[in-house]
Amino acid sequence: MMAAALRQRVQHYLPQLPARVTRYTPAPVMELILTQALNHVLQPECRAGELEFLRRRIARVEITDLNFSFSLTFNGQRLQALLPAQPSEVMLRSDQYSLLQILHGDADPDTLFFRRKLLITGDTELGLYLKNMIDTVPLTQRIPAPLMRLLSHIYQSRQAEK
Repeated sequence: MMAAALRQRVQHYLPQLPARVTRYTPAPVMELILTQALNHVLQPECRAGELEFLRRRIARVEITDLNFSFSLTFNGQRLQALLPAQPSEVMLRSDQYSLLQILHGDADPDTLFFRRKLLITGDTELGLYLKNMIDTVPLTQRIPAPLMRLLSHIYQSRQAEK
């Protein structure tokens, strides 16, 4: 009985975890975490030169329900997250649930774009490059297993709310 109550309580608070992490983590630490994570997940694309479209350009990612945004650029070798978010040429805006749908393969960026759950403003060409990259990278295979499990639990908790 206590285990069921604990599980229910964890499921209730789990969707709030990303908002708390983004709210209470100092910007320099969050910038370092994002930079390391993005370079880990997108390492093959960085090495293959597939991110050249972002060289010396700035894209902004905004996760609306987390009230969190960061900018992203590519220096030719590595991605760099920037906090606070910088003025950008393109902005991708979505909520965490829609991004988790993409991550879990339950929705593709095009579908969310046409449903206005993924908004792209600014330089359309740059935005389409980013959207297509999100669609083609096998994120579930590259995100470390413990983090993927946590994201899966958050996603399942969010699905139960809907």
